[in-house]
Amino acid sequence: MAQQSNLKINSFKIFGERHTGTNALSLFLRENFKLKFKYYDFLGWKHRLAPKPSEIEKFDLEETLFVFTFRNPYSWLKSMHREPYYSHYRRITELEFLNFVQFQIEDYENVITLWNEKNRSYLEFLKMVPNGLSIKIEDFHSDQNRFFDLVSKKINFNGQFIPLGNYINGRGESEDKDISTSLMLPNLPEEEIKVINHYLDKDLMEQLNYNLLP
Repeated sequence: MAQQSNLKINSFKIFGERHTGTNALSLFLRENFKLKFKYYDFLGWKHRLAPKPSEIEKFDLEETLFVFTFRNPYSWLKSMHREPYYSHYRRITELEFLNFVQFQIEDYENVITLWNEKNRSYLEFLKMVPNGLSIKIEDFHSDQNRFFDLVSKKINFNGQFIPLGNYINGRGESEDKDISTSLMLPNLPEEEIKVINHYLDKDLMEQLNYNLLP
């Protein structure tokens, strides 16, 4: 993991795919640490493929904490199927799940290769920045205090922990929703598991400490 800078960190930039808790974590960071949120003019869209080295050379990174969010691909695919936030082909929401996971999306062969490539790029980008943290949304949900401690240590913060309550949806709004159920591994039929496992990057799964469904 990248080393921490000696300068005071006063802002954060978050990267992660849709449905990985980027809005919830952004709110958590703002409320607990009073860090400023870096917008589009600082390395672009939070759901993008991670920036290239030539791109980050244009920016001063020393006072920014970079946070990268991840989620188990099986539960993530189910959430993407329910709400893909994809306006280029609105009928994508009408696809059956098995067809959806194999459907071409954005610049990717399918939504599974999108998960592979974006998450792989975040792990590579994490090595390039002076102040970075990765967090799996499952871990954040089960133990917010641990993430608070990690950030506090990273930015030399000594303050009170403010837990995050309600679910924060993709539009940044608080919503009464059972988060634990949403993050549970889905009960998938054998054919769907076989297709998903075929496309999943096995090395990436191991790096993120996620297990393939049998």
